[in-house]
Amino acid sequence: MIDLWNPGTFNAELKRTLTAESQLIFDYYSEDQRLMDEHLNSSPYQKLKPNRFSADFFSFREYELTPILAGCRIRAWHYARLLDHEVAAMQQGLVPSSLEFLKKRLNDLVAMNLLSQEEADKVFLYSPFQSQEAIRPGRFWIVTLPLHYSDKGVLPLLGSWGGESAYFRLSDKALANKLGNLGMSRILEIGAALSDGHNAFSVSSTVLEAWAKKLGVPMVPTGCDLAITNSLGTAKLVRVHTKGESTFATISKTYPKGVSEKII
Repeated sequence: MIDLWNPGTFNAELKRTLTAESQLIFDYYSEDQRLMDEHLNSSPYQKLKPNRFSADFFSFREYELTPILAGCRIRAWHYARLLDHEVAAMQQGLVPSSLEFLKKRLNDLVAMNLLSQEEADKVFLYSPFQSQEAIRPGRFWIVTLPLHYSDKGVLPLLGSWGGESAYFRLSDKALANKLGNLGMSRILEIGAALSDGHNAFSVSSTVLEAWAKKLGVPMVPTGCDLAITNSLGTAKLVRVHTKGESTFATISKTYPKGVSEKII
């Protein structure tokens, strides 16, 4: 299992492939930064010039690097507000999002007297799944870089039970506040394959940026969101970090080991 932002975790084949093209990677990113600086500081204004290394770089990325990454497993991150029984269920297997799964989770809350049937019905009725059934279901979302719990992109996920499927269109403030008090904020480490669709190609940019940084190019690797679909059966919950635990507050700062030197 590799951390996309940390070349020290790359497997032998990945390191060998990147090493063989290190000069191209260095040249591409160095030229990219030079051209952008020239573009932003031009007076009079000049349009951004093409990078002369682009053709070779993107050919390498698509036809050499991506097929290798498709066979890799990565450590990724999932942010949610969950009850203890939901964490226990996820340790047995991850379930993709769907309207039916939301209904089951709401029924569990009613059975536990944490929501009334009327409240559960309202959350279900206003779920974005009701109008986006064609694009939302069947996915388990992860991010490829560890994000601090205070990051604006994950604050809503940690602050409200059920994620976007429950709170996104909910206008009842009292009920929304109730969802915000259910469960605990959790950051989940997920071990996932990259064989789904375009996932390997998507993460290749992070790998290349991390390698360029290793080569001395002044840059910060960026991550992306990934949807696990077909390979969900092989994805595993590796570790759970719950608010109040020591590691919860240090994720992306000092946890995992070396993270501050790699992505900052």
